[in-house]
Amino acid sequence: MLRILISITIFLTIFSQSINSNMTQTVWVPPAPTIQPTIYKEETEKVMSIVDPVDLDCMSKNIYFEAAIESTAGKIAVGQVVLNRMNSKKFPNTVCGVIKQGKHYRNGFPVRDRCQFSWYCDGKHDVPFKGQLWNKSVEVARFLLKPNDIFDITDGATFYHADYIPDPKWAKNVNKTVKIDRHIFYSEKDI
Repeated sequence: MLRILISITIFLTIFSQSINSNMTQTVWVPPAPTIQPTIYKEETEKVMSIVDPVDLDCMSKNIYFEAAIESTAGKIAVGQVVLNRMNSKKFPNTVCGVIKQGKHYRNGFPVRDRCQFSWYCDGKHDVPFKGQLWNKSVEVARFLLKPNDIFDITDGATFYHADYIPDPKWAKNVNKTVKIDRHIFYSEKDI
């Protein structure tokens, strides 16, 4: 009986090795899913998150026309005011809504000198010169519009004006927060 048992064990050992033919060390792994995430590529970046092209254009123009010759901090501060206004219940909640806020004629054109940002209703063309200053403005706008935890260097400012003009009437109703380059920034007074 023992002899039969040993014979069966030897037979099974030899037979199982020939059937498996060295596959005993191979582990089957299912193939990876075929659905791949969409990745948006830019010339200057390998991967970026989705930024609305209309918002990007509005923010880029605002930074360009308000702070093109300012430092990067000056450009960021001007853009930050737009974001702070979007987060306030007193202003529109979109980038373009904030930037284009002001009186408009029935045909949609802004009333001259009656806007929140002077470049938008100064009567001049709003076509930026596509050069280094424009490229930097777009870069800063894209940075600001991406989801991030950027520190607000304006301390919550929702207003600003150039330092070469006298304080506007509205300046007495707000708190001065900081001066960056040629702009003075203000936040709403706490009630």
